Amino acid sequence: MVEIISIRFKNGGKEYYFNPNGLQFQVGDGVIVETSKGTEYAQCVRANNMIDEIELTAPLRPVVRKATPEDLRLVERN
Repeated sequence: MVEIISIRFKNGGKEYYFNPNGLQFQVGDGVIVETSKGTEYAQCVRANNMIDEIELTAPLRPVVRKATPEDLRLVERN
């Protein structure tokens, strides 16, 4: 079993699993993650939970940190 959170980059977009790195997240929390496109803002759509490693299709990328109010303002401005 492995701990994950599920995030979404845009409303209605695909959900992705990330390693929470020991941090606790709630649904609706802003999250900063590292992707192949660089550092991005996403929203948590499923809080910390455990899943079987067999369900993973690729290695989990770690969450960089919780998003700050300044991160949210920057996303809204862009």
